Parts: sequence; structure tokens; C-alpha cells
Amino acid sequence: MRPFAGFLLRFFAFAGALFALWNFAGAADAYGRIVAFAAEPLMWLTSGFSVAKTVSTPVGLEIILGRGKLEVPMPMHAREMFSGLIPFLALLGASTDVAWRVRLRALGIGLAVLFAFHIGLMLFGPYMTGEPQASLSLVWVRRVNKLIDVLYGFYGLVGYAALPFLLWFWLVRSHAAGGFFARAAAAEPLPRRK
Repeated sequence: MRPFAGFLLRFFAFAGALFALWNFAGAADAYGRIVAFAAEPLMWLTSGFSVAKTVSTPVGLEIILGRGKLEVPMPMHAREMFSGLIPFLALLGASTDVAWRVRLRALGIGLAVLFAFHIGLMLFGPYMTGEPQASLSLVWVRRVNKLIDVLYGFYGLVGYAALPFLLWFWLVRSHAAGGFFARAAAAEPLPRRK
């Protein structure tokens, strides 16, 4: 079997198993609760909102945001918001041609970067409900809403696919034998001009 075909088979096997854990074993809800807990102090500083409660529903974890007596559901579910973990972990698992030490290091750094990215996404949750904009003028409401649209589109492009792939490529493939960065590091230095 060709190495690339083996890599693809391993990737799809890992992705399928991780997807099942994520959706049916409660991993998405558990991770969502951890991110919500970690993001709450920063959310309060940036918008005055906090995580009032988290509720498990048939479609996934629902995060209820609150400020004073006001409680509103965050319009995104943790299952979808944070699912960029699945391709990253599946790519790591499929990379059997790289030493365990490199993969464990990549796992730690990659999870930390994705976790920080997910906390950043949570900070926009209150603004996606529209509640913080209620006290702004119409001009500023439009500006804030346009920014939210751009950021959500950015996350859709980067968070679900590009960021996990780029992290894997940077942290794992750059160290693989024959990889771009490994070849660049092994290349002889250019001769100095006299």
C-alpha cells in the first residue's frame, strides 16, 4: 500500500472514532464546559456578560449568557464551534512516520493554540446575541454586526479546517524525514561572498 493511501485510511479511522466520541460520548459537551469556564472572566471584562449556565440538549451543549437578570442563549453550539479539534487530533494520530516525542509536543502546543482560539471565539458570543449592541447608536450597531459577520466567517474558514491543518503541518510535518523544514535545516549554508 502506498504511504499516502495508508495515511488517508488512518486519518479517516481516527476522524471517525473521534467524531463518535465528540458527538455521542459527551466529549463536545465536556470540552465546551471547560472553554466556557475559562472564557467567563475575559467575557465579563469585554462585554459585562458571564456564563449563567450550561445545559445539555439533544443537539449539544447550550451556553446561556447572563448580565444582571437578562439571560440569553449563545447562538452557537459547542459541538460545532469547537470541532476543529477533531481534524487536528486525527492528523496527529495518522502521522505514524513521526516520532512519538514530536507528536506529543505537537499535541500539547496544538491543543493550547486551539484552546486559546476557542476562548477568543467565546468572547464574541455576547455580541452574537445582539444584547451588548442594544445601547449603541444604529451606526455602531451596523459596524459591530459587520465585524461579527467577518469574524464568524473567518472562524468558519480557519477554525474548522485551516487552523488544525496548519498547526499539524507546522508542528508535525515540518519535522518528518524529508519534510520541507527538515530539508531546509539539513541543507548546507550558502557560501559567503568575498
